[in-house]
Amino acid sequence: MRARWFLVIGIIAGGLGALAWILARGRVQPAPQSPALVGTDLFKSVFSYVRSNAVDSLTDQDLYRRAAAGVIDELDDPYAVLLLPGREPPPPADVPAPQGLYLDRRDGSVVIVTTVPGSPAELAGVQSGDLLLGVDTIPVDDLRLDQAVRLLDGSLGSKVSLRLRRAGRRGLVTVEVIRGRLPRAASVDTASLPGAVGRLIIRGFPKGIEDSVRRAALALRDRGARSLVLDLRGAVGGDLAQGASVADLFLDAGVSIVQSRSRRSADSVDFRDSTASSFDSMPIAVLVDAGTAGAAEVVAGALQDHDRAAVLGAITFGRGVTQSTFPLGSGASLRLTTALWLTPRGRQIQRPPRRADGDTIPRPRLRSEGGRVLLGGGGIVPDRMVLSAGTGDSVLTLARSILVRGGTTRAVLALVTAH
Repeated sequence: MRARWFLVIGIIAGGLGALAWILARGRVQPAPQSPALVGTDLFKSVFSYVRSNAVDSLTDQDLYRRAAAGVIDELDDPYAVLLLPGREPPPPADVPAPQGLYLDRRDGSVVIVTTVPGSPAELAGVQSGDLLLGVDTIPVDDLRLDQAVRLLDGSLGSKVSLRLRRAGRRGLVTVEVIRGRLPRAASVDTASLPGAVGRLIIRGFPKGIEDSVRRAALALRDRGARSLVLDLRGAVGGDLAQGASVADLFLDAGVSIVQSRSRRSADSVDFRDSTASSFDSMPIAVLVDAGTAGAAEVVAGALQDHDRAAVLGAITFGRGVTQSTFPLGSGASLRLTTALWLTPRGRQIQRPPRRADGDTIPRPRLRSEGGRVLLGGGGIVPDRMVLSAGTGDSVLTLARSILVRGGTTRAVLALVTAH
């Protein structure tokens, strides 16, 4: 009986082996794959097919120009631009477009960073964070900010219609702006607040701004201010050095202020405080909002990283790059981002592009010099988020209250983080 079972098992095993051999022999072998086209071979193949078969008749020069522009468009660099002869460069970041709009690019759209106080755009109700979709009947392209600037310009007293998309509003928002002159205002202004609090307002970062800020802070102290509100809301523009020079006024000598990180390590720079602060006994509250962009973010980030100030308000815009222009000959040039700005604790100021799948990436958690939790991920995240509502200035009111109750920098930080 046992021998018979061994025989049956052997027959079954042999049959399964034969079946496996037959299936293996009859399996369709995949066709060998062609080597992937890479580098210049890919470009040459696409170029050849387009030139020979595309329904649009284009010259070789047109194809090369469009190919070069396509390379720039594919970069995750909102400020990269190919400037061909006859094309105006985008407006500088610290120069407002006509009607008082500060414009920028973000995720394929033209975004309004902020407006000039008292400008035609602000008076008409344009808000920071609005997306500019069109001027009158003409759509606005984020790759042609120079065209948007020309459309906004016009004779004084005439009307221009702005088509906007606004967060929290369904559909489009249309705003009628009466063209007019922009008001002139000093880059630095001061005010004395109750409780021996001085308010120092910085609206922009022109060259030499640190001297104006130093004189203003000294004047406030001479008038009896024992603490300071550094108001950076709506402060747009300025380069890395200007932001570092203002932060230098309020930090200890030798500490890092901001880092510029390039692809080549030899081009990276670490800006460090060069002098002792004359204001180290004054607690500071820094006010920021979505219109705080550029050098002002350097100041806010440095003072927050070193536990020198409490930061209140809204997350800043997130513009922190160095751009370089490369001449290409025949009047053409290429503008690229060549460095990113980092706070002393390593937070990237430039806000990264939105993910294609729409998912949000959790902000990385870092630590201040004293161990407080700070959030990275682009822009400067305040120690306490405060949204302005109604007619009063709730951010300024809270800042003054915390400074008066705290009295020292350590106590102010404890109050703002205890919430």
